[in-house]
Amino acid sequence: MTSVDSPRTVSAKRAIAIATTLALALTGCASVDPYNIIGRHAPPTPTHDRDGFVRMLDEAAVREERRANVALVWTLVRDRYYRADLNGVDWRAARAKWEPLIVAAPSEEEYWSRLDRMVGELADAHTRVESPLQVEARRRDRNRTLGIAAREMENRLIATQVNADSDAYFAGLRPGMTIRRLIDSVALERWHSWIAEARKSSTEQATRSAAIRRLNELARAAPEGVEIEFERFDGTVERARIKPRDVRTQASVSHRVLPSGLGYLRLTGFSEMLRAELLGGIDSLKDTPGLILDLRGNRGGSLALADALTGAFFKEKTQIGKATTRRNEPVSLAFGAIELISIDRTVPGRNDAYTGKVAVLIDRDSASASETVANALQSNARARVVGETSCGCMLAFLGYAKLNGGGELAYSEVGFKDKFDEIIEGRGVKPDIYIERTREDFQLARDPVMEAAVRSLLQ
Repeated sequence: MTSVDSPRTVSAKRAIAIATTLALALTGCASVDPYNIIGRHAPPTPTHDRDGFVRMLDEAAVREERRANVALVWTLVRDRYYRADLNGVDWRAARAKWEPLIVAAPSEEEYWSRLDRMVGELADAHTRVESPLQVEARRRDRNRTLGIAAREMENRLIATQVNADSDAYFAGLRPGMTIRRLIDSVALERWHSWIAEARKSSTEQATRSAAIRRLNELARAAPEGVEIEFERFDGTVERARIKPRDVRTQASVSHRVLPSGLGYLRLTGFSEMLRAELLGGIDSLKDTPGLILDLRGNRGGSLALADALTGAFFKEKTQIGKATTRRNEPVSLAFGAIELISIDRTVPGRNDAYTGKVAVLIDRDSASASETVANALQSNARARVVGETSCGCMLAFLGYAKLNGGGELAYSEVGFKDKFDEIIEGRGVKPDIYIERTREDFQLARDPVMEAAVRSLLQ
């Protein structure tokens, strides 16, 4: 499972299963690999020649390549999207609308953006086209960014996070401060325009996240940096020109025992490389009376790891939901012999499962695999969910399809329902205790969501 800003595939660790069927798959038999999972994990086609120069194409060839990519993207979505009705979208009309615009795009950046906006007609955060630059950033686990997160509060644009290595931080910007101007415009007006121009997505929460992405895109395209004006806590105003920097986006996990005696585990992304550390962290906290699982800002990742995390809280086999596919069949390999995602989704239970109370922290940026875990624990009355309503971006794709020119396509192939047949995609996981941080909370570096979780577990 994966989100808009963070790149991931379902069950990436199933490499062993893939390897066992690779020889058969090479025969081209669709029954061996009906979802083309193996083919999409082949090495990428290089987009540069051996001397490192970007390949040059004449204008006619560029147009032909763009048309070929439109046809490829359109056909893959038509034939393989998890819903045969394509969310009610007239897919032929979408192609007729977007193909001339895509082919005539004035720049490479705009070309890839328009191709992405065509698939955006599905209003699905998981189904997307990534440009070659985005693909490279995902593979390197790095993102060139201004290091700022913000949201609208009290009719102002408020900084909610500022990376300590960013130019913005060294210019004096801190969480809770008001951003007054961005790129010679009133900041909030510019913010609203970016949201209005954004491609369609699963929910309003997902669409809002497009604004910060657009700011970073503009900053990356400006060698001299971008201007920002912000208001300090004492009312003084500061202006600065800031440039983006490379920031590592690799997922991480950490855990500790809080002064209250409760356990705390923070997971920023569902990367299979963290499996041992994640499950080991839960085991190390098994003697605590309660555990806080912090999934705020976690955009998702491996479904297999999400299920393993969920299973760490149940001693018995437990139903956690259902999967939906285009043919209502499990996702499998080798004529169905290797089942990767079952229609009836359960966790087997563990003798060493954590048995204390559990609280799960989520926010509007918690997406995909994070929502799977929060919903499974909540619907089985195994945990209380605290924070904001999640992204509502709960679908899955099985790997990226390679496009001409080095871009890649992700398209949703699996949907999910909870154990009560409720769909999370498009509405999100609703917390048991709803808390939204205020401007003052950010100014004081106060975390009322954590405080509420601690109170709930100690009651």
